[in-house]
Amino acid sequence: MNDAVLSTLIGVLGTGLIGMFYIQLQNLRADMKQGFREQGERLARIETDHGERLARIEAKLDIDPPAEAA
Repeated sequence: MNDAVLSTLIGVLGTGLIGMFYIQLQNLRADMKQGFREQGERLARIETDHGERLARIEAKLDIDPPAEAA
């Protein structure tokens, strides 16, 4: 009887620990996905800002980049 109780207790505690570990991994994955999403949004804003800035510089210098490149 004592072995059955001990085995059950170990099984329940082990299952609980595995469950907690699994939940922590899911939370970590969600945090990483959110971080990557925010990083991508920041990069998109930077690209847009630099593109707009380059367009203003080109307009101020009165150059046409495709014509100049050809």
